[in-house]
Amino acid sequence: MNAKSFNAWLEQRTELQVKLIFGAIAAMVALGILIFVIQAGLLTAILSLSLGWLLGFLVVLAIFAAFSAFVWTQAPQQLCDDLHTTSSIDGDVEIQIAPSLAAAWTFALGSRDSDQSIPERIFNLALVVPRLFWTTTWLKQRAEDVRQTEIENCGRVLRMLLKKAERVEVQEIAEKYPDMDLVPLIRQLSLIDGVVFLTKKSVGLTLANRFKDDLETAASALETANQPE
Repeated sequence: MNAKSFNAWLEQRTELQVKLIFGAIAAMVALGILIFVIQAGLLTAILSLSLGWLLGFLVVLAIFAAFSAFVWTQAPQQLCDDLHTTSSIDGDVEIQIAPSLAAAWTFALGSRDSDQSIPERIFNLALVVPRLFWTTTWLKQRAEDVRQTEIENCGRVLRMLLKKAERVEVQEIAEKYPDMDLVPLIRQLSLIDGVVFLTKKSVGLTLANRFKDDLETAASALETANQPE
C-alpha cells in the first residue's frame, strides 16, 4: 500500500473512530439517565417517608447537584493527558499522551477495587451519574481532536512504525522528522486507536495487532479491487 492509499485508509479509520466516540457518548447518556432514575427514585421514596414527596425530591436534586459540582471540579485532574519528558533535536520537551477510550469508561463507571470499604463503595456509586455526564463532554472534545488529526504527518510516522515492526523511541521520530512539531504530533498519534505508548524508562511507540490486522484487511481489499476482471 503506497503512502496515498495508506493516508486515505487512515483518514477513514479516524472517521470511524469519531463515530465510535459518539456511540460511546450516546451509551453514557442513556446509562446515566437510567441510573439517575433508579437512584433518584429510591432516594425520593426513602426521604418521602419523613419529608414528603415534593421536599424529598428537591433534597435529592440538591444532593445530585452537589455531587455534580464535586465531579466537575475534580474530574479534569483525574481524566487528563499523561505528561512525559523526552529528548528532541531542540533539547528536552514535555509531551502529552491522551488517555484511551477504555480509560474514559473506567473513570465514568468508577473504581471496582475489591478492597474498598462500604462507605467508599457508596460514595463511588453516588458519583456514577455525574461522572458519566462529565465524561460525555470530555469525549465530545476528544472527537473534535481526532477530527483535526494531521493525516499526512501521522501517516509518515505510522508507516515508520510499520516498517520497523518494533518499539520506536520518540527521540528517533524527532531525529527522522525534524520538520514536524513534535509535541502536537505525539498527542495526535496518541489519539489514534491502535497506537501503543510504552513509557517505562523512556517514551516509545509501537502498533497494536488490531491496527496491523485492519491495515492488512484494507490492503487485501484494495488489491482485490485493483485486479483486472
